This record gives sequence, structure tokens and C-alpha cells, in this order.
Amino acid sequence: MSKNIIRKSRRIETIDIAKAITIFCVILGHTTGNLDAPMFRRVLYAFHMPLFFFLAGLSIKPKAVQGFRGWGAFLYKNVLALMAPYFVWGLVYAPFSYPDMGALFYGSWEALNRMETLTSLWYLPCFFISRVLVQIVVNIAGYAKVKNMPLWCGICALPLLAAGLLLPHGENGVLWCADIALAAGGFILLGIAVRKSCLVMAQQKTLWLILSFIGSLLLFCAGTVFRGEGLALSLMCKSDYGNRLWFLYNSVFGSLAVLTVSMLISRLSRESARPFKIDAVTCIGRQTMGIYLLHKPFLQQVILPALSGIFPGDFPFLAIALMGSILALLFSIAMCYIIGKFIPQLLGRFPRNEWAKG
Repeated sequence: MSKNIIRKSRRIETIDIAKAITIFCVILGHTTGNLDAPMFRRVLYAFHMPLFFFLAGLSIKPKAVQGFRGWGAFLYKNVLALMAPYFVWGLVYAPFSYPDMGALFYGSWEALNRMETLTSLWYLPCFFISRVLVQIVVNIAGYAKVKNMPLWCGICALPLLAAGLLLPHGENGVLWCADIALAAGGFILLGIAVRKSCLVMAQQKTLWLILSFIGSLLLFCAGTVFRGEGLALSLMCKSDYGNRLWFLYNSVFGSLAVLTVSMLISRLSRESARPFKIDAVTCIGRQTMGIYLLHKPFLQQVILPALSGIFPGDFPFLAIALMGSILALLFSIAMCYIIGKFIPQLLGRFPRNEWAKG
């Protein structure tokens, strides 16, 4: 096997591990109510949603879309992958009524909350809009014949982040979370910008990765845990970032901590004195969409009430939350396998047709 192939495999593995860690953080964060703010939830929400968008950027190979047919295929692919599951699951999780359809089409967290459906679905229209924004940025670079695409993406990320963080959100949110999508697009562009640097970083020696992880974790803790009650709950779904500078700081170093530990796990699984398999972890990373769609109702309505009935009232809630998150993860993976085998369209997986290939 060539060196290039090894590097490519390792890079994909690292991203899958990072996605697995991130989706577990999402599940753990959902063990409390929407507005509850225990310390562990404030720490998780300081970085985990920006990290999702950043990892999407690491997975994208930027390429300009050509002409009407190219844009049609791009939009068609993303509508099927993101918007089709959004509308289907939005109706699955809420009793149907015509007034609610307006809220579903509006697509903000606030609208979904009024509809009493799965509020986590805000992520899908937001991601759709952010992907379109990122593709526009990439196309502009193509038309301008920009030679350094990563640098161009990094520069363009800054105004998108600024706009997303500073624009007013409104009581009902914004259609399809378009304001949040600006910030999300900024994080995706940052992922594209540092993709090559991450490839280089993943090839560093184990000791260097350990030191990088410890350093980034300490810097992240300085912005979260060590601040104590000064750490506000950041809710990207509502464009509520608290102190925006601290939000950006924690997003960067929280993401870096997850990335470096993912690189370290990948390296140790292959090159340690006793190599070990991480297929289960990377499998979780490949199923994040399905896990994201499936875990929350089962976690909050079945698992947590059952665990709360088993353990006494003075039992540490964080321990219950961790156990519940693991059970919800296992349930979601099993459901992803069943749905993926029989109705993959529910998870945004559609067979390619000729137009999509174009």
C-alpha cells in the first residue's frame, strides 16, 4: 500500500472518530431540558455544534459547480440528503395539522418548538443554507481563478462568522435559520482552510499529538470549566452565543482538542505496542445523521425516566446522563442499521439518478 493511500485512510478515520465524539457530546447535552444549564452542558455547548460544521468543512473537497445543470445536481443532492429527512421527521415527531405546516416550512428552532416537534431538526435547513453559501464562495474563487483556495476560504470565513454572530435573530428566528447558517458557513470554510494542515498534523509523532491534545484541552478548560459560573449556555440553535469572543475562543480550542485526541486514537490503534481496532467508533462517526435524528425522543422519554426510577434521588445526575447517553447511542445505531437497510431515504440516502450524476 502506498504512503498516499495510508494518509488518505488515516485522515478519513480521524474525521469519523471526531464525528463519533461529537455526536456523543450532542446526546449527552440532550439529557437536560432545553434551557437547563448544568456545568457539563455549558461546557459541551461551548463547542460541539461549531465542531460539527467544522468537520463538514474538513470532509469537503472544494470544487466549483458549473452551469445550470451543475447547480441543479448540487441542490438536488443536498435537498435529498438534508431537506427530505427534515420534512419527514418533522411530521413524524408531531401530530399533523395544517397550521403546523407553516412552522415546519419556516424551519427555525422557535418555529419547531411551537410545533412541538423535534427541535433538533433546525440543524438540517441551517446546514443546507450553509452548504449553498460555501459553494457560492467556492464558485467565486473558481471564476476569479484564485490560486490558493484554502487561504481564500479562510479569509471568506471571517465576514460570514461576523455576520452570523452579530445579526439580530428575532423572536421567531429567521427563515431556515439563515442567520445561523452564516456562522455555520464560516466554520465550514475554516474546516476547508485548514484541511491540509490537519493532514500534516495527523502525521506527527505520538508525543507531539499528546502534547497538542493536552495543550488545547487546557486552553479550552480555561475558557469553560475554569470560568465557573461566568460560563453562559451558548445555544447556536437560537443564535444565543453569550459572549461572542469567548464563544469563538471555545469553539476553536474545543474543536482542536477533539481533533487531536481523534488523531491520537487513530495513531495508537495502528502503531501502539498492542494495536486495537476502532471500527465501532468509526462506524458511529459514519452514522451521525441517523443518530442525530433518532436519539433524543428515546433518550428523554424512555431511558432517562427509567434510570431516574432505578437510582435514588441523590444519585449524581451526570452519572445517569452518561449511562442514558450510552444506551441512547446503542439504540440509535441499531435503528440506523434497520432503517438504512429497508428505508435509507429516511436518513437522506437516495440512489443516484442521471441528473444527480450530472
